[in-house]
Amino acid sequence: MKKIFLTLIISSCMIGSNLAQTSKKACKLSNSLYKLWDKGKIDKATELSLELYRIDPPMLVERIHNTLAFQIKNDPNQYRLKYFEKLYNEDNQEINKIIAPMYLWSKTVNTNNKTVLKSIVKELNSLLKDSSNYNSRAERYYILILNELAEKNSIDNKTRENLIIRIIQKLETYSFLVDIPSNRKESKKRAWHRYILAFCYDYLYTNIDHKEEYLKMASDYSPDLNDRLYESTYFYDANILNENGPILEFKTKYQKYIANNNSETETLDLLSEIAFSNPSENNIEALQECFVKINSDGEFKTYWEKYVNGKGKAVPAVTIKFENEELDLTKKSDEWIYIDVWGTWCKPCCKELPQLQSFYLANQDVSNSKLKIYTLSFGSKNLSNFMSKNKYTFPVSEIDKKTNNLFEISAYPTKILITPSGNYIKIPHGVNWKMYIENYTLMN
Repeated sequence: MKKIFLTLIISSCMIGSNLAQTSKKACKLSNSLYKLWDKGKIDKATELSLELYRIDPPMLVERIHNTLAFQIKNDPNQYRLKYFEKLYNEDNQEINKIIAPMYLWSKTVNTNNKTVLKSIVKELNSLLKDSSNYNSRAERYYILILNELAEKNSIDNKTRENLIIRIIQKLETYSFLVDIPSNRKESKKRAWHRYILAFCYDYLYTNIDHKEEYLKMASDYSPDLNDRLYESTYFYDANILNENGPILEFKTKYQKYIANNNSETETLDLLSEIAFSNPSENNIEALQECFVKINSDGEFKTYWEKYVNGKGKAVPAVTIKFENEELDLTKKSDEWIYIDVWGTWCKPCCKELPQLQSFYLANQDVSNSKLKIYTLSFGSKNLSNFMSKNKYTFPVSEIDKKTNNLFEISAYPTKILITPSGNYIKIPHGVNWKMYIENYTLMN
């Protein structure tokens, strides 16, 4: 198991002072399960799991998918399999729907009996319903089962192909694969569905048949910028499915394919998608080289600004007042505008503010800079004192819930970049946000 999971699987709940007592109890139960599984205390683990599910179902689901899953293949005493057997026999129908695919994978891992493995193929067929199941992460475990069966020479390629295609058909019944939902809960589901779909199509290409269409579909479903705002929803899936190698970059893989087999225009389109999803120096450089090759007389900066603008939404027509100036978003500007939305109550926000202050000062020192930097505070207390105490000089304005909702802000900090043409995009959480700003605007 990768070293990264030594810290991931022993995570604990962060409990704020305002959380209810039931949540504190749920966190305590959740954190205790790891040791119980490790020590083989099956009865106690089952008892606590039932109690945890009673008071906080999502926490049990998260603990099972994001901790237990990474222990199954390194369990010589089969404690996790015994736990599943015990929990499944408690006959809690809701829990059984969630753990059934994972339980079947655990059975597959822990047997080499050909007869049993053959029966698992039949059972896998019966588990595949007509729609996907985000709560059980069923598709994750179906793929892992197929891998295990293939390693044990207990499934032929045609059967494996048919099962992967059935998984794809299930996933493609989800309604927001193309459109972006307006709420956070659905956006998280979208991110997960698209990543698993991309993996399935790449699986077909890599293991079954080298069809270009499979590689293209993997690229098309590869997490886009909106999905990357919710990367945590598919982070664990990506790592467990790619246990023996790096997490796949589906678009990059397809780009290399079409660069060798297809037209320059297709390559430019795909490189643009890749650079937008991850505007690293290398990706921007590769895109620019391709653009210049095709459009020797064209202006790359103009092309890129138009492309980035086309990926955004129309900015809300609001005017926001700051202490010494006013930001009028009812009018278009010749400048790029960066807005950081934060609050004094938000620890991740406050942790980043020194970096933001440095970025703001550096931008102030650039003569004729085409980037304006503002911040919006939501729900802060003693904002003026906070700014003074920390010697922050970047512009800040306290906004109300209405303005917050206009920008569809559901997490903090939220980082927004507005193009000169008046569209805005959100920069994903947990990335090098300065790189995104500098390379979207080409101001580095």
